[in-house]
Amino acid sequence: MTEAPSLVEFKNAAIGYGKTVVLKDVSLQVRSGDFLGVLGYNGSGKTTLMRTMLGLIPPLKGRFVLRGGGVPPRFGYVPQKEKLDPIYPLTAHAVAAMGTYRSFDFWGRLRGSRQSAHVRAALKECGAHELEGKMYSELSGGQRQRVLIARALAAQPELLILDEPLAGIDITTQHAVLRLLKRLKDERGLTIIMVSHRVQAEKDLFTHIAWVDGGKVEVGVAAEMLSSGRVNEVFKEEL
Repeated sequence: MTEAPSLVEFKNAAIGYGKTVVLKDVSLQVRSGDFLGVLGYNGSGKTTLMRTMLGLIPPLKGRFVLRGGGVPPRFGYVPQKEKLDPIYPLTAHAVAAMGTYRSFDFWGRLRGSRQSAHVRAALKECGAHELEGKMYSELSGGQRQRVLIARALAAQPELLILDEPLAGIDITTQHAVLRLLKRLKDERGLTIIMVSHRVQAEKDLFTHIAWVDGGKVEVGVAAEMLSSGRVNEVFKEEL
């Protein structure tokens, strides 16, 4: 059986900021169709790993390649928190449209109705189509999260990265977001990387887990990682 192509690969990499190493000897591979859970305590280095994957910070040493050194995959990114200055009167549609920045003309306008329809489709897929005319600043935490996921989908990503997408939203909305992510993986075949400091609700979604702790990253198949003593001990109250 042919293996799915690699989208992200680290080999014996050290990552961090300036001369400060946050994680060392990082070796992991994300293949097309994977759902990777990046788990660990707050402050363990999960977000640093994610930012390196996005190309926001370079690795300090070792190997880091996107799509085997070919054309990098298209990313969709959902940040942990998004604070937009309330002086900007942005609607939910306008925020979601930011994901289509490659399709803007010089004056920042969407080129034609096709892009606008594409944004509406992304909002609908996230259950946020009824919010498109409302001001983003007036939305609840759960509603904003749906809009931000729609913004990421509007980029037509091959790889969707979410940083703590369940933080600050109620349990009902958490379950709705997880159902959405499951559908994106199962129906679209979208590759997903999700950063989290918890595991209970998400554990059945992951195909693989990267456990970040003590300056190291341990990677394995989700079923094996969650049954292993180390990760199970950390999350024993949730599992």
